Amino acid sequence: MVTITVCVGSSCFLRGASQVIESFRSLIEKEAPGMVELKGSFCMEKCGNGVSVKIGDLIFADLRVEDVESVFREHVLPAVEKKAGCGPHVHH
Repeated sequence: MVTITVCVGSSCFLRGASQVIESFRSLIEKEAPGMVELKGSFCMEKCGNGVSVKIGDLIFADLRVEDVESVFREHVLPAVEKKAGCGPHVHH
């Protein structure tokens, strides 16, 4: 299970955390149902101009809703495939 944690503290909330959460939720439902856990968290101490998001051990500060899909494809889907044992070099 890959975990995405989105900051819902006041600063991130005002900068679009709810839209970021909804975008991740939609992508998870379409692309990786049951394989990604989406959680909220209070301050990650990375306040800036956007929303703070943690994926595994990586923290993305200043994430905007328009960044969600590329971050999902570059960081979440490969982690899902790795955990599922469906990496590019595994043949089923």
